[in-house]
Amino acid sequence: MGTIGKTNRMDDKAVSPIIAIMLILAILVTSISVLASNWFPIVKKRAEIQHNKELIDKFLSTVTVYSTLNENRSSAMSIKLGGGDTFFSQTTTSSTLSVNQSGWININMVCDGTPLLLTLKLFKVSLSTHNTLIPDQTFVFSEGGIRIFQYGKNITRLEPDIDKSNGFREGILYLIADNLTSEPQEVSGNGIVFLRFKSNLNPNSGLYKNCTGRILVEDGVFNGKWEDVMVKLETNNPTVFSFNQNTNTLQILTQINVSLTIRDFEVQIQ
Repeated sequence: MGTIGKTNRMDDKAVSPIIAIMLILAILVTSISVLASNWFPIVKKRAEIQHNKELIDKFLSTVTVYSTLNENRSSAMSIKLGGGDTFFSQTTTSSTLSVNQSGWININMVCDGTPLLLTLKLFKVSLSTHNTLIPDQTFVFSEGGIRIFQYGKNITRLEPDIDKSNGFREGILYLIADNLTSEPQEVSGNGIVFLRFKSNLNPNSGLYKNCTGRILVEDGVFNGKWEDVMVKLETNNPTVFSFNQNTNTLQILTQINVSLTIRDFEVQIQ
């Protein structure tokens, strides 16, 4: 009996550490499961939100690049489409950066008896963010302004420079217009891309005298702003201009001088 009792006590001592280890493992598995289902997603979402903020802030700097470009200058900026990885997993951000034509300006005038026929291509740069944890957004840069598209709605984040660059003063119509010279481009993924702007003043720019004719503008991003400028021209100078809102056409009724500045923009994604 003494031997059997001693053996049982030894078996109990051998089993106790195993039970303890199993309990510890069970606690660890439960803790990891709780972390994986609650804390890890929070950490990952925070990383996604932080990267998304950095990406948007970087894209907004296109306004500075655009506004500081002068004749025969170029400037490039790097944009990290993806990123924000955590220690546990990679983020799911995958963004799209694209350059496209947003509309056009058609100039059909006769100045000092010489026809002036020009069609200029307005451009936009778009950034679309795609993420499983935060809402998709699209940011569109055009004419020095920014629009945001989300949930089917659009918001103007920054006003364009249209009303500042176009006006009628002392018998001269000042018109400053961008013209996209590069082809449409697009890149998607989560790598680092370079957005390059190059601006040149067009040889057609200059002062044209004794002009009559029409100017038509169609802009898919800021068409309302162009309309505002043209309505203001007509309101302030009804004997000089007539604006047709149905066709977005500004008619020049009397002979005026026109100062035309065309900025040819080459936009590249590398």
